[in-house]
Amino acid sequence: MIRIVRPRLPSELESSLLKLTQELANTPVPERGDHAQRMWDRHTVRRDVYRPVRDALEEMAPGVDCCMYCGNHMADTVDHFVPKSHCTLRTFYWPNLVLACSTCNSRFKTDKHRGDGLVGSLLIDPTREDPFDHLDLRLASGVYRPVDGSRKGKWTIQVCGLNEGRRPRVRANAWLSLKDDLRGWARARADGDSKGMRRKEWRMRNQPFADVYHAALRKAASDDAEVMFTDTDPDILDLLRDEELSAALHA
Repeated sequence: MIRIVRPRLPSELESSLLKLTQELANTPVPERGDHAQRMWDRHTVRRDVYRPVRDALEEMAPGVDCCMYCGNHMADTVDHFVPKSHCTLRTFYWPNLVLACSTCNSRFKTDKHRGDGLVGSLLIDPTREDPFDHLDLRLASGVYRPVDGSRKGKWTIQVCGLNEGRRPRVRANAWLSLKDDLRGWARARADGDSKGMRRKEWRMRNQPFADVYHAALRKAASDDAEVMFTDTDPDILDLLRDEELSAALHA
């Protein structure tokens, strides 16, 4: 899970979402839940609202169709960050919509929700806060751990199933692939092979589990970086700090 910037929607789409929210607000409270689901499934809504919203979320997402919870290249649905069953009036609220994979949306997260005791959610919202303030990704193992016992970190790992099944192993493999690409990029630069550099940059920008690369960058900038990388990957630390590569990947 990484920080994602949420842009404003085109004014026409914003207006459509607002009208749908107003329709819900005008619905008697006991009927809102059922009516929200009918509206969500309405043909014209799926065509004129759902599809453009999903397109906007795909543009926001890191990599290609990356789930905003687990980071995998399998995102295929629009999820309600705060489930409809907990706040029906957020059904068509743009800041409450995220791109998710079916596994996160239907198997792990479903309609689970807890407040943080204030006015927010205990689940990390990657469009509002930096997940790495609460989550630490161990690159070699691909396992997430909460930062300093963070309640948000613990709940997010649990509710999104971040350490379930093959996910840690796939992240660990993504770290190995990332290191190969970093070294390949460095070799291409040394050989004056600009095409080879661009190919490696494309692979790194579009790899599954983009959180691996962002976690590596975070660790490379930390005070403990020398300890974490020197014994195993001193060349990788230098590449993660390389200004030319950073500029190319974030262009």
